[in-house]
Amino acid sequence: MAETIIARVFGDQQDICEWATLSDSAMISPHQGDLNELASTAKHNAVILLLPATEVVLITLDLPITSPRQLKQALPYALEDYLAHDVESYHWTWRKQPGGKVAVAAIEHRLLASYLQRCRNAGLKLLGVYAETLFLPVQDDRVSVLLDRGRAIVRYTQWQGGGVDQDFLVTCLVKTLANTPTQIRLWHTQDCGDLQWPQELTSDTEAIPSALALLRPDKDIGLNLLTGVYNPEQPGTIRWQAWIPAATLLLLAVSLQFGMAFKAYRHSQVQLVELETANRQLFTHTFPHIKRIVNIKAQAEQELLGLRKHQGGNHSAFLRLLYQSGAIISQDSSLQLQALEFANGILSLHLTGSSIAQIEQFKQRMEQNQQVSVNIQSAETDNKGVSAHIDISGQTS
Repeated sequence: MAETIIARVFGDQQDICEWATLSDSAMISPHQGDLNELASTAKHNAVILLLPATEVVLITLDLPITSPRQLKQALPYALEDYLAHDVESYHWTWRKQPGGKVAVAAIEHRLLASYLQRCRNAGLKLLGVYAETLFLPVQDDRVSVLLDRGRAIVRYTQWQGGGVDQDFLVTCLVKTLANTPTQIRLWHTQDCGDLQWPQELTSDTEAIPSALALLRPDKDIGLNLLTGVYNPEQPGTIRWQAWIPAATLLLLAVSLQFGMAFKAYRHSQVQLVELETANRQLFTHTFPHIKRIVNIKAQAEQELLGLRKHQGGNHSAFLRLLYQSGAIISQDSSLQLQALEFANGILSLHLTGSSIAQIEQFKQRMEQNQQVSVNIQSAETDNKGVSAHIDISGQTS
C-alpha cells in the first residue's frame, strides 16, 4: 500500500535530504541520502517536501477584501514591506482567514525553481511543498521551537513563524514577543544547555531523536507552494491553459496561410479574367463575322478547319501557315498571339509567353513534320515574360 513520505532538504547542503513515512515510529531514525536515493525509495509513494524555514517567509496581513480577484491584485502591494527583494522575484501562495486576515507563504522564485528542478531530475512525484515551519506542532498558549542542525524553527501561531540561527534565537524571540511573558515549548535534537532565557521567557524542553519524529502535518494543512506556474499536472487531466500560447500561434499561422492562399486565388482569378478578355478580343479581331462566342477554342478550330478545306489560289499558303500555327498556339493558354502579318509568303507573328523556352518549344513544334521554316527574329524579356517576333514560311521541295 502506498504511503506518504515527508522529506526535508537543507539550504546549505543541497545534495542531502532526510525522509520518513508518516507511519514511522517517532523513535526510528529517518533515512538520509540524496534526492536520487529518495526517488528510488519513493517509487510508488507520494512525497511531501519541506523547505528550510529560513527560506520561506510566513506573513499574516490585514486585508478586509472579500473578492478573490481584488485580493489577488492587492497582495503584491501589501507584501512589498515584508520582503527583502522586489516583490516580482517571489512566488507566493495565500489563504483567506476570518476577520479580514490573509495568511501568505512567500519564497524567491530562484530557490523554489531550483528545488523543483532537482526533484524532477531525480524523478520525484511531489504531493506538496511547504515551509517546514507549518509542520511544527502549534499550541495556542505557547511558542513552539525546534532546534536542529544549528538552526531554530519557530512557530508562533497557525500561520506565523520562521527560522533563525540558534545563536540568535533568544534575541529574536525577545524582540518578536515584545517582552510579553511567554511559555516556550522547546524540542531539540542537539545540546541546547547554553541558551540563556530572559526572565519573561520560560521553556519546557524535550529531546527528540530527529526532527522528522516531530514534524507532522496539521489536519488543516495549507499554503502549499505548488500553485500557479508551479502547479504540477495531475494524471488524467489536461492543463489547457498551458496550450494557450501554442494554440494562439497555430491559429495565427493558419490565418496567415489562409490569407496568402486567398490572395493567390484572387490574383489567379484576375489573371484568368484578363486572359479571357484578351482571347475574346483576338478572336473577334480575327473572325469579325462571328457575332456570338460560346466556346472560343472550339469555334476557332472550326473556322481554321473550314479555311483549310477551302484554301487555294494566292491565299493557300497564308491559310495553311495560319492554321498550323493557330493549332499549336491554341494548345497552350499562356502563349498569346498579339498580331500577325502575311507578305511575300511569310507569316509574321507577334507572340507573348512566359519564357524563352516556351517560344523555342513553339518553333520546334512548328518545324516538326510541318514542312515550314521558322525564324525567331527577336525576343525580349521583362518581368511579365517574353515578347517575340517570329517569321514562318513554307519550305520549297
